Amino acid sequence: MTTPIPFSEAFLHYIWQFKLFDFKDLKTVDGESIELIRVGRQNDHAGPDFSDARIRIGGTLWAGSVEIHKKSSDWLVHQHQKDKAYKNTILHVVYEHDQSIYRADGTTVPTLILKNKIPNQYIERYWALETNQQSIPCEQQFFEVSIHLKKMWLDRLVVERLEDKTAEIITCLEQTQYNWEVVFYQFLARNFGMKQNTSAFEALAQSLPLMVLAKHKQDLFQLEALLFGQAGFLFELNGEEVEDKYLQKLEKEYQYLAHKYELIALNASSWKFGRMRPANFPTIRLAQFAVLIHQSSHLFSKILATQHVVDCKKMFHLELNGYWDTHYRLGESSSHRKKRLGSKTIDLILINTIAPFLFVYGVYKGEDRYKKRALELLQLVKPEVNMVVAQWQNLGMKPHSAYDTQGLIQLKNKYCRAKRCLSCAIGHKILQRSSS
Repeated sequence: MTTPIPFSEAFLHYIWQFKLFDFKDLKTVDGESIELIRVGRQNDHAGPDFSDARIRIGGTLWAGSVEIHKKSSDWLVHQHQKDKAYKNTILHVVYEHDQSIYRADGTTVPTLILKNKIPNQYIERYWALETNQQSIPCEQQFFEVSIHLKKMWLDRLVVERLEDKTAEIITCLEQTQYNWEVVFYQFLARNFGMKQNTSAFEALAQSLPLMVLAKHKQDLFQLEALLFGQAGFLFELNGEEVEDKYLQKLEKEYQYLAHKYELIALNASSWKFGRMRPANFPTIRLAQFAVLIHQSSHLFSKILATQHVVDCKKMFHLELNGYWDTHYRLGESSSHRKKRLGSKTIDLILINTIAPFLFVYGVYKGEDRYKKRALELLQLVKPEVNMVVAQWQNLGMKPHSAYDTQGLIQLKNKYCRAKRCLSCAIGHKILQRSSS
């Protein structure tokens, strides 16, 4: 029985890309000399692993692709011999050679074996990261890497995180023929739901067109009727008689508006109230969302025109009507208290909605000033406080703004959790330092 190769194919890609093997006196399995002029560019799409390579084999200079496998027979497992995309493969790089392989036209593909050419230190250091059970695989070696490199990598990760959010926004823009106000409304609604009610707010925004709300933006009562009715909250008492006159008026108004616009309400059971502070109840968030629509026309256009984060925050200083001073839920009285969006909630809206939209608008328009404003906004917002950020703080990373925490969150979610150490600048440095 053959011993399993103790690393992934991605590790071999990494070793090849950075030439971390003994590349002197290389030969194919048939004894022809190999001289590496250029290892090629890594291909993240379909087709061979590296393209545009330049390699001299047996005295002849070849230009083409390089395919990498753990074993030679993987070529057949992946059916490359039937794929014309691999006809230009000039070299097959493997850790173990167990079978000769051929192109679709029947010609032999020269094969290079990396076994015994990769220094053990690279394998051992990679294996230590790969098998580490800590949520941050390089936790023990993290202090070996300079703060300068970490900061440079985090700068890149902040942009990468915005780019990830951009992709989702662009998909929605394409579906609405690039109606920026509508898509902004939908994403803003999602973020009003925070973690617990993101999906419910998203469903509400999709089922209640912005155009309908815009027609009634001058009347806060009608906005509340539309939002609470469409959310299903005006029906959760199943027709029982209630003494709350305001609730009765909302229900009557929604019935009229729902008939007028052919609206079908959501089920109130979609909304979550458990394990959250009353000030964060979805009913309070909906009332605040109604006020935001009431006092703002063309909100996204206003965001684009706003130059300072303070002015941006002022848009979310929302004063609820008197009913909500003594209610957290419809029909249930509570002690008197003003309900406002907290500063942390406003910061999260700036981080998760405003900054990504400024960035994607800059990408779409080809104007770097909006992308720059998105990054500057993150630098002016306080750092987030959560478990992921706390983990990095324990490793000596002290965030000064949301710019820092967004980079740290991207690092944890996209690299550490997926153990993409080979694609991480910090992991790369740790592997490189293993030779010292």
